[in-house]
Amino acid sequence: MPHRRVSNKAPAERDGDPFRALPDAVVQHVLGFLPARDAVRACAVARRLRPLWRSTPRLRVAGVEALGSVWSLNRFVRRLLLLREPSAALDECEFDLRGFSELDGACVDLWIRHGSMCRVRVLQIRLYTDERVQLADWPLFSSALVRLELHGLAFFLDFSSCPILECLKITNCQVDASKIFSRSLNRLEITGCELCIGDGDTTTYISVPSLVSLQLDDYVGLTPILESMPLLETASVKLGHNNEEYRDFCDGGDGSGECICSMAATYYNANGSRNDVCFLLGGLSNVTYLELKASSEMLAFKRDLRCCPTFNKLKILLLNDWCLVADLHALVCFLQCTPVLEKLILHLCKPIRIIKIV
Repeated sequence: MPHRRVSNKAPAERDGDPFRALPDAVVQHVLGFLPARDAVRACAVARRLRPLWRSTPRLRVAGVEALGSVWSLNRFVRRLLLLREPSAALDECEFDLRGFSELDGACVDLWIRHGSMCRVRVLQIRLYTDERVQLADWPLFSSALVRLELHGLAFFLDFSSCPILECLKITNCQVDASKIFSRSLNRLEITGCELCIGDGDTTTYISVPSLVSLQLDDYVGLTPILESMPLLETASVKLGHNNEEYRDFCDGGDGSGECICSMAATYYNANGSRNDVCFLLGGLSNVTYLELKASSEMLAFKRDLRCCPTFNKLKILLLNDWCLVADLHALVCFLQCTPVLEKLILHLCKPIRIIKIV
C-alpha cells in the first residue's frame, strides 16, 4: 500500500491565506499596526482582508519614502482615506512622513480635518520638511480628540473647540497665537518651538486651568505668561540652551537685570513705572516637582523673582547655574519661598557636577 504524503503546512497556509484561522477582530487589530502601504499589499494578496482594512480603527501612514514624490504621496493618502468605510470609527491616526523635504500644506491640513471628522481620538502628525508646513488659520473642531501630537508644522493654535483634549505635544513647530487655551488639557509639552505673534513683539499667554503636567523646553521667541494652574503637579522649564541667539535677555543693559528690550512693553506701564509681572513662576506655584534650567544671561527667571510666589506644595526643586550668580540671590529667594521643600538638586556645568541637598 503506497504511503500518503503528509503536508506539514497548516490548512490556512495551503489555502494561501495565513490569516484564515484567525477571527476577524484579531486580524483587524493586527492590520491597524501595519504601515498603510504594507496593509495595502496584504489586502492585494488576501481579498478577505479588504473589508476589514477599510474599517480598521487604527491608520498608520509611515514608511512612505518609496513613493518618491509629493504628488504620489498625496494620491496615495487621498485614495486611502476615500476607500475607508465612512461609518467606521477611527481611534488612532498617525502620519510620519520622513524622507520628504517639502509637502503640500493644504493636503496636510485636509488630512487633519478628515481625521477630526472621523472622530479620531489620537492624532499624530510628524513632518520633517526643510521648512515647517503651514496650516490654514482656523480652529480645530473635534468632539472626540483626546491626544494630539504635532511636529514640524506652522499654525494658528486654537484647540478651544476640542472639549475633551487631554494631552497636547508640540515639537519643532511655529505657533502663532496670542493665547493657548484649553479647559480640558491636563498634559502639555512644548519643545523646540517658535512662539510668535505677528511681528514677534507680543507675548503668548498659556491658560490651561486643568493642567497637571507641563514641559516647556527651549522655545524661540518671547517668554510666555503662564496663567493660574491650580492642579499643576510637575513642571519642567528649560530656557535658552539650544537657541542661544534667541535668549530672552537684554543685550543692551548694564548687567543689572533691568529689561530694556522688547519685553519692556510688558514690564513697564504707560507712565514709565515698573509693573512687576510673574511670567512663569506665578503659574507654577502649586507644583510638587519643579525643574528650572536656563542659560546664565536669561532674564526670565530673574525678573520673576522680584515678585516670587510662595511654593506651598513644592517638595523637589531642580536648578542649574543661573541661580548661583549675584551672591546666590536666586537660590536664597527660592529657599525662602519653599516652606515644605524636601530635596534641592543643583546641576552645575563648570565643572560638570551635580549637588543634591536633602
